[in-house]
Amino acid sequence: MKLTILSENNTHTREPYLMGEPGFSCYIECGGKRILLDTGYYGVAVKNAETLGIDLNGLDYIAISHGHDDHTHGLLPLLEAGIDVSRTKLVVHPKALLRKVVDGTESGFPWPGDGIRSRFDVLEAAQPLELAENLWYLGQIPRTNDFENQTPIGFVVDEGREEPDFILDDTALAYRTDEGVFIITGCSHSGICNICEYAKKALGYDTLLGVIGGFHLLKPGRQLEETIRYFEREKPAKLCPCHCISMGCKFRIAQALPIEDVAVGYELEI
Repeated sequence: MKLTILSENNTHTREPYLMGEPGFSCYIECGGKRILLDTGYYGVAVKNAETLGIDLNGLDYIAISHGHDDHTHGLLPLLEAGIDVSRTKLVVHPKALLRKVVDGTESGFPWPGDGIRSRFDVLEAAQPLELAENLWYLGQIPRTNDFENQTPIGFVVDEGREEPDFILDDTALAYRTDEGVFIITGCSHSGICNICEYAKKALGYDTLLGVIGGFHLLKPGRQLEETIRYFEREKPAKLCPCHCISMGCKFRIAQALPIEDVAVGYELEI
C-alpha cells in the first residue's frame, strides 16, 4: 500500500511546488486498486495530482471519510476538470449525504442526497467494506470513549428533522498487514482512539502500526491528554497527525511521542 497526500493544510518548500488548503485528500494504490480518500475543498487535489504525475482518471473508488465540505467539495472541481469517474464508485456512510449546517452555513456535499447519486455511482457502507486487498473502509465507528466526540458540530437534517450533528458518518480506512493495522483518517470526528480500537477489533489485530490523517484536536484539555496516553500505550511506529490539528496540540503530542512532519506531497509506503 502506497499513499500520497494531495490536499492538506500545510506545504513544504520543495520542487515541484504544491498547493495547500484547509482540506484533506489522499491518493492510495493498494492491491492493484486506485483509491482517493476525500477530495479536499478548492480543487488543489486535482492540481497537485497533475503536478505529481498522478492520473486520477478511472479511479476504482473515491472513499469519503465524512460529509463535511472540506473533504467533499473537491468533487466539483474533479468533474469540472473532466476527470473520468464513469467506473468509479463513491463510497460513503449512509448519513454522509444528509444536509449539514454549521454556524448557519451549508457545510456538507456540494450536492446533497440525490444530487450526488445523479453524478456518481454511490456505494453506501455502514459496516466494514474491503476496497482492495487488506484495505478496509471501516463504516460507522462505535463511540466507546467518554473523552471523544462529546460536542455536536452544527446540525444535520434527517427526514426533515434538524438534529445535533455528532457526525455519525465519520469513518476511516484501515490497512491490515501481518504485523498489525495502519489507520488512514480524514478528520477523526468520531475520535482517533475510537477509530483505532474499532479497526483493531474489526480486523482482528492487537497491534497498531501507525496512523496518518486528521486527529481533530484543536485545543488543550482532557481529550488531548487522553489521546497522548493512548498512543503512549499503543506505541505505533508511525504517528502522522495533520489537517485538523492545532499547532499547540501537535507540539504537545511531539513532546511525548515522535511524530512525522506531514504536508502536501508526503508519501508513505507500507
